[in-house]
Amino acid sequence: MARSATLSTSSSPALTDQPGPIGARLDALPAALHARVLTHASWAASPGDSYERYELLGDAVLDLALGAHLLERFPDYGQGDLSRIKNQVRSSRFCAVVARREQLGGRLHAAAVGTKHEAEAGRLSLNRSVLSDLTEAALGAIFLHDGWLAAQQAAVAAFSPLVEHALDPRVDPKTALKEILERQGRRVAYDLVETSGPAHARRYRAVARVEGDVLGEDSGPSRRAAEQAAARRVIRLIEPDGDA
Repeated sequence: MARSATLSTSSSPALTDQPGPIGARLDALPAALHARVLTHASWAASPGDSYERYELLGDAVLDLALGAHLLERFPDYGQGDLSRIKNQVRSSRFCAVVARREQLGGRLHAAAVGTKHEAEAGRLSLNRSVLSDLTEAALGAIFLHDGWLAAQQAAVAAFSPLVEHALDPRVDPKTALKEILERQGRRVAYDLVETSGPAHARRYRAVARVEGDVLGEDSGPSRRAAEQAAARRVIRLIEPDGDA
């Protein structure tokens, strides 16, 4: 996947690139709201003074914006395919990618320069979970101040380039399943249950357990291949309209 300019990991919090669609809208927010979006809970004066409150709203904004965008972009896709693409694109991993492109971590760091939280902010500005949360919080704040159209346009402009990556067949089923289940608050684990065949033609059988229940089982020429095949079976089970 081609990458645009990303946030430098140096100690300097300087922002040198032009802001992206989310960053530009964020920078135009009133100072107090802008500050809250860039305030981590660990140093916020109160729970209402951190970005966490805006994550809840931003999560819903992103879900709706991407859902509408994908329905229009792929008129022939079924619900399973659309859900799988949306879950991949709005996953925490992809939200962090967007945050890096929008330099949201750099903004968090810059906002703490000169305070006792500067060093911590520098570390958090590189944390994937924090970056993902910042993306959602920024969209939530944009929605509150500028309305649905502004938030929707910013979300689609920032995330639509990642759709092609989500469609790439090289995005493995294990990753896709993990992201789907994360959205549902569930987890998957894999167990190797059988090894057979001679050393030069070994076959492996693995099962995928979701919350302890075996939902997928398959085999392959390696343990990884068997786990991928088992994950694909789980996706087909829980999203039957898809073609994983």
